[in-house]
Amino acid sequence: MADEELENPPEGGSKKNVIIFAVALVVAIGASVGGTLFFLGGNDEPEAVAAVAPTNKPKTAIYQNMRPPYVINYLTGAKPRYLQAEFSIMARDEKAIESVITHMPLIRSQIVGFLTDQNFLELQTQEGKDAVRLGIVQLINDNLARLDVQPGIETALITNFVLQ
Repeated sequence: MADEELENPPEGGSKKNVIIFAVALVVAIGASVGGTLFFLGGNDEPEAVAAVAPTNKPKTAIYQNMRPPYVINYLTGAKPRYLQAEFSIMARDEKAIESVITHMPLIRSQIVGFLTDQNFLELQTQEGKDAVRLGIVQLINDNLARLDVQPGIETALITNFVLQ
């Protein structure tokens, strides 16, 4: 009879152990979730959180393409050369972009003059390209200031630059 009990354990005892284990597991998970929520949540001072949160978000960048591309002819020695360039400008103030769009013919004309005055050999270097970017930003902001508009162009991005 002892051999029969070892081979066939009573059914009620193993089911009872499984149920006890499952209940203990559910209680442990519940206690873990409850403790986590208790320690992480429940801040009684919402004003303190609002005071810590940054309120000065930087404005979203606004981009404007300066199309059509600028095509400039150069004469280096006896060889004719040309530059084809496209730029986009970036500002955070919508009024500055609107003013550039409004005064686009004037600004384009002055950019053509600016690009024409550049040395073709210097444009082939990174320093030359950076000087052109900075010069375009300065030129546009100067024009906006002269037109009694708050200058707000932060940068010019070269989107296409072909020298031939």
